[in-house]
Amino acid sequence: MLKKAKPLYAEKDSPFFRLRTKRKLADLLFSNVGKLISLSRGGNHYHSFPKAKKNGGYRMIDAPRGDLKAIQTRIAELLQRIAPPAFLFAPVRGRSYVDNGARHMGARVFRLLDIEDFFPSCTAERVIWLFKTRLECSPDVAAILRGLVTRSGCLPQGSPCSPILAYLSYVDMWGEIDRLVCGQSCTLSVYADDITISGKFISENLIWSIKRILHKYGHRYNRKKERSLVGRPA
Repeated sequence: MLKKAKPLYAEKDSPFFRLRTKRKLADLLFSNVGKLISLSRGGNHYHSFPKAKKNGGYRMIDAPRGDLKAIQTRIAELLQRIAPPAFLFAPVRGRSYVDNGARHMGARVFRLLDIEDFFPSCTAERVIWLFKTRLECSPDVAAILRGLVTRSGCLPQGSPCSPILAYLSYVDMWGEIDRLVCGQSCTLSVYADDITISGKFISENLIWSIKRILHKYGHRYNRKKERSLVGRPA
């Protein structure tokens, strides 16, 4: 029997919203306060190793040890239940790269952008912004969460909650890009660090404005992976 998908909720209905005590955080994450504080202070909680990229080179993977991974998995599960926008396809349960492509059916022009070193450029400061400012957690709760999900000041490649945090910690950036794209009568889709824009016509000014927004939030686009396609499938 297929496992029934759990219902989605708005940000303000998330159990993280206005979470003000360490005890409630511990209960939510099926742990205890002492354990969370200990793990959040850093230490030898990851196994790091290089992984080959498809296009050559390597990326460093930081795989959390079992107890930390269980907590990060729980955080990811709860955050992924925040209802995603129509343009987001990964990391969203029930949406695939096929759905991502279907969003652009019938378009004539496509522009493909890629964010370079996405997780390493997602900072601990933005994680604090998410939990403290947007979700209105207390400062001590937000600080513990930051320590649980970041390593060396950024989101680690290999953590089960890094993909959803990479989106939510920059949700204002993605909203700004979506409004800009829609304002030009174009369509946006985001699949992790891959951005696709399609439409009947895509101005260079629109693409330059998107790149400026990415730069404003501390991200860089990968020039080698940028593509422009006209009259053929993306």
